[in-house]
Amino acid sequence: MRRENLFRLAEAVKFRISRKKSAPGNPNSLTFCIAHFNAPDFLDATLHAIRRFHPESRIIVADASSEWREYIAAKTVCRRHRAELHPLATRHRHTGLLNYMFRQIRTRTGVFLDQDCVLLDSLDPLVEQIQSGKVLTGPRDEFRFTHPDFCVRFPKLAGQLLRDRPDFVHASLMVMDAPRIRQWSAKPFIWHNEWGKHPLERYYGLTELVRRHQPDGVLMLDGQHTGYGFGQIYLFQSRPVAYHQWYSGQVYGQTKKVDGNDPDWLRAEMKRFLDDYWNHKVDFKLESPSPDTGREANR
Repeated sequence: MRRENLFRLAEAVKFRISRKKSAPGNPNSLTFCIAHFNAPDFLDATLHAIRRFHPESRIIVADASSEWREYIAAKTVCRRHRAELHPLATRHRHTGLLNYMFRQIRTRTGVFLDQDCVLLDSLDPLVEQIQSGKVLTGPRDEFRFTHPDFCVRFPKLAGQLLRDRPDFVHASLMVMDAPRIRQWSAKPFIWHNEWGKHPLERYYGLTELVRRHQPDGVLMLDGQHTGYGFGQIYLFQSRPVAYHQWYSGQVYGQTKKVDGNDPDWLRAEMKRFLDDYWNHKVDFKLESPSPDTGREANR
């Protein structure tokens, strides 16, 4: 066993020994859940944005398979932003991490974010949708290359789809009524065999579960391609609520193309966004819904 694996095992054992059962918490507060994989720099921005808009929320970060160096960096980031880092000894896949974190939620509203999904505004309008009867809200899993800068650089990709399952909510941002979902399943991020072959992602099971119990329980958000590489904003009533950067974990250590894309270029675009974020210079270069959308990240 590699020395780093022994370190990870020790971290997980220490966590399990020291962990105490979570208190019920304020039912009106939020619990944020984030699965981390080799992207502590983006995690830093994501946690920073949560604390800016929801300073009293509980934040859980689960990590099962990051490289040791990236895990230690994530640990430092979590301490900085008062987030709980849950190291897991086994190499859980993404769906397993989601189900694990779901079990830790003690508030009515749970929010799942990808490690590279940065809030641009308060999620209170989406929480109000949950309080008004919706069970799940988040972006439809659809991403089309439409930004003019991208289309000029990659004309063959102009108008093409990176993701094309708009009937399911993508896991980069999910706001949910946790107790209601728990009544239906203890592991909601699983696609059940009786529903047929799962379409692309096992965690689509959550969307399917909600629809089968409450057909009007899902509220979909639209997305829009931005001027940052594979970056996308999510909109609620034409207002940006979050920015999502695809591939932050997948490009770690990669030298070969990722889904046909140059990993160096993807990393450079991610770094460009993060540099602009920390220097208050974010510019999504959008003509709609508002050319000043980037200011939402700079407030």
